[in-house]
Amino acid sequence: MLSGVTVEVGEASETFRLTTRAMMAVEDQLGRGLIDAVQSLQSDFRVGTVVRLIAECANDGAGVDLRRAQEMVDTLGLGPAGDLMTKVVEKAFPEASTGKNRNGAGRSK
Repeated sequence: MLSGVTVEVGEASETFRLTTRAMMAVEDQLGRGLIDAVQSLQSDFRVGTVVRLIAECANDGAGVDLRRAQEMVDTLGLGPAGDLMTKVVEKAFPEASTGKNRNGAGRSK
């Protein structure tokens, strides 16, 4: 199972996980690939992108509705919610964040 990130949202613990279901839903809702959606957190930051990522990754990757995701973003703060999604992606794809593939061979020269 993919690693997740657990944080306190208000008085409850919530685990965010980028499951296959979550990845597919994000792609379908945003009309673009997952990599493009995640990179937009750094280059073309949109509130709607953060909320949709939160919605799909919340509840241990099972997702929540947009209203609940909006409440989570309001509670966490927009910047911290974006940072959380970056951490969730890094947990799901640790080789991408370290620059190494699964065998440990570096990709950059």
